[in-house]
Amino acid sequence: MKINLKTNLISKDDNLSINTVGIKTKNKIIYKENDITVIIKLFKSKIEMNRACKDYEINLVFEKNKKTMSTYKLLDVNKYFLLETKTNELVIEENKIIINYELEKSEFNFCIELGG
Repeated sequence: MKINLKTNLISKDDNLSINTVGIKTKNKIIYKENDITVIIKLFKSKIEMNRACKDYEINLVFEKNKKTMSTYKLLDVNKYFLLETKTNELVIEENKIIINYELEKSEFNFCIELGG
């Protein structure tokens, strides 16, 4: 089903807010963020997020109070990098997701609000 959504990503150096239209199924949200395709897979206590564009693809895994390994792939040279992600807060609600996390010593606050 098509939905309106608002995303907000805050870091020490940046604050990116986007209003867009996406697609939501029972366990997945798909939307475009400028030239980046974002796919969020929802599980009971875990979220997997894939962000892909022509230059790179990053796969992030979020589990509350856990450190996980994520991958960053540079597509033009076919190189992979492993990134440690620590999820400090993970809130999964019907119309809102909040993720506070650390990625390679930088802190991020991600929020997505889903509308009808």
